[in-house]
Amino acid sequence: MLTGPFCSECGQRDIPPYPSARELAVDAISEFSGWDGRLANTFSALVRRPGLLTLEFLEGRRVRYISPLRLYLSASLVYFLLAAAAPQLRLGARALSGGLRVETTGSGARPSAPQRVANAASESLNQQDLTAAEKQQALSDIKRAPSLMQPFLRKAVSDPAGFRRGILENMPRLLFVLLPVFAAIVALFYRHRKYPEHLYFAIHLFAFVFFALALSELAKFTMLPVLAAIASFCVVVAIPTYATLAFRRVYGGSLGRTILKEVAIGLIYAVVSVAAFIVMIYWVSITA
Repeated sequence: MLTGPFCSECGQRDIPPYPSARELAVDAISEFSGWDGRLANTFSALVRRPGLLTLEFLEGRRVRYISPLRLYLSASLVYFLLAAAAPQLRLGARALSGGLRVETTGSGARPSAPQRVANAASESLNQQDLTAAEKQQALSDIKRAPSLMQPFLRKAVSDPAGFRRGILENMPRLLFVLLPVFAAIVALFYRHRKYPEHLYFAIHLFAFVFFALALSELAKFTMLPVLAAIASFCVVVAIPTYATLAFRRVYGGSLGRTILKEVAIGLIYAVVSVAAFIVMIYWVSITA
């Protein structure tokens, strides 16, 4: 006989044997998001006290929070959905295109083949339609580029929408694969901890990064480039500040030593990430 909503022996919740569609929907939402209060507790601990959530899990106080993997997946899902739906501010696109484009000089000199390829790829990826002649010229110039670069240059010029879509679809997978790599890099500098502890820390840190980036994507919906730029600047400042506080709370150490280790970890991770990203865009180019 039950004395509450859960069985005292097996822990199963008291639900009717044939639940309604509403009960199934409520269960699904509760399981995914933790609307029973765990989501609010998790988000509060993650944002307000960097590193606390990791310590809570390492010390066994986990029932009040959603699981680290669910937190990471939820944060990444929110970010990538917003990134896909956020409007492209044309000011930023023009600035990028203008920075890469090499115009014909007053003396009549024409850009070189590599410059023409860079111009065409930039305009194509920034959703600026190329004329048939420009596209044909770019594809001809690409044949003289290094063989390793030809696949993604050709894809960027001939099918920019597919190229962008392929990168957007594969980026979450790449970042998920790099998550344990980041934890392994952290383990090189904090060897007195077991690897799963570093993985917990990495998951929580990356979850915060995704939430911060999601806020910068939200700012784009205002269609105000200045506000979007301010939001991006705040995120750039907030992420390393948060990381420093989280490192010190979880691993201890002086501020100076923590920053030095962070810089070293960041440099190693940046090299690995760039290499992985190049492999990804090459794979997208030849398979998409």
